[in-house]
Amino acid sequence: MRGWLGRSALLALTLALACGDDDGAGRDAGVDGGVDGGRDAGGDAGMDASVDGGECSSRPDAAPPDLPDTGPLAPAPELDCGTPSFPEGTGLRRWPYLQSVTPTSARVAWTSTTGGRGVVRVAPSPDGPWTEVEASAESFPTARTDDSEDYVAFDATLAELEPSSAYCYEVVEDGTVLASNLTLRTGWVGAGAEEGRRPLRILAFGDSGSGNDDQRALRDVFIEEEFDLFLQLGDIAYGDGTFVELEQNNFAIYRDFLHRVPSWPTIGNHDDKTDRAQPYRDVYYLPEMALREEDQERYYSFDQGNVHFVSIDTNDATLIPIAIDIRDTVTDDMLDWLADDLAASDAEWKIVFFHHPPYTSSSRDPNGVVRQQVVPLLEAGGVDLVLAGHDHHYERTLPMQGGCVAQPDDTGITYIIAGAGGAGLRGDVTPQFWHAASDDTVHSYVRLTIHGCVARGEAVSAEGEVLDSFELGGC
Repeated sequence: MRGWLGRSALLALTLALACGDDDGAGRDAGVDGGVDGGRDAGGDAGMDASVDGGECSSRPDAAPPDLPDTGPLAPAPELDCGTPSFPEGTGLRRWPYLQSVTPTSARVAWTSTTGGRGVVRVAPSPDGPWTEVEASAESFPTARTDDSEDYVAFDATLAELEPSSAYCYEVVEDGTVLASNLTLRTGWVGAGAEEGRRPLRILAFGDSGSGNDDQRALRDVFIEEEFDLFLQLGDIAYGDGTFVELEQNNFAIYRDFLHRVPSWPTIGNHDDKTDRAQPYRDVYYLPEMALREEDQERYYSFDQGNVHFVSIDTNDATLIPIAIDIRDTVTDDMLDWLADDLAASDAEWKIVFFHHPPYTSSSRDPNGVVRQQVVPLLEAGGVDLVLAGHDHHYERTLPMQGGCVAQPDDTGITYIIAGAGGAGLRGDVTPQFWHAASDDTVHSYVRLTIHGCVARGEAVSAEGEVLDSFELGGC
């Protein structure tokens, strides 16, 4: 039985964690502690043990990985559906966007102010044959969203599609075409056909949702590229993850991109501020895999190509294993699920993405809760790559194992921070012992191509400059 001193301390800790975080204070002060004693150790050193590399073996010399021959390329499916069209004078509000795309299905979502019977028409070519799929509808009145007008959200699940194929689609409401000449590509699972493997093209960045010119400038660079999926690494909607902020700072800015490339998000601390990320959970249509109903869409996994992807919620409420839970949100169910999910996958690559980085060279310091509770599960589960945001810079670590730089004979995890997606830069990177490359001076995104057992990645600035390039070996 806990004494009153312990109960009071836990109460104070829980209340502190309930506070917001804007610039590294508040919520993050409860989970981010010291790294090497010379940086800001914060007030919770007991929770966030020091990481200074002192107990590690000498840092091995960085050497290029010995990469296998990837073999021939299998091309991505191509289909000319015409120029996307969004006629004026309709009730379309949030443009169509792709969700939860699998090898045989895809979800198409949109919103409108008219709220009629919504359908998606889909065909394997512009000439048909067309199949009509009715969408479900949910009302979002202003009392729920604090937006300027009522609207209806539509969600249509397209099923019985062919893997690794392209389709034309259009959105219709009560016979009026809201959007046409749109293209979607289904996913695929496995190594690919004998004539070659289809590369998987990934776009990743976080901390984007500021709605400013820097966010738009970065968008203007990547929007012309071809990707198979878009990993959004949290803080999608500053400052509090409201419906209005999600609309203005995410969907409105990326609307020309999201109707052709599916987005797979993870929750950032700013996204979590409004009603435990309920607006986030209402606008995204994600796999429901959580062990508790109230945690649905906060964490999930999916497969694409030869990669198993996992998104987890690293906001503190789901990670800290204490016995008192004032808000009924503390649970380590997610950690149990994560361990089982990774163990069940035999994919050649395992990539996990979340918001708070366990290794960072910024002044905010690594997230000790993530490092202590999540990283051991990632290492035991055979994870190859971790993508995170939260810190507003780009950084890539050397392969890490057990809190140290992995020795040549060890299997390590590479950690990448891609948190320069549009929010204000801090210019606060001081390279630590795990550091391989970084940039804290410009906004950037990460593009990654996985072809067989080789991953090739680049960090690209808003000016189109390649800031870092790297190769990783998997399988």
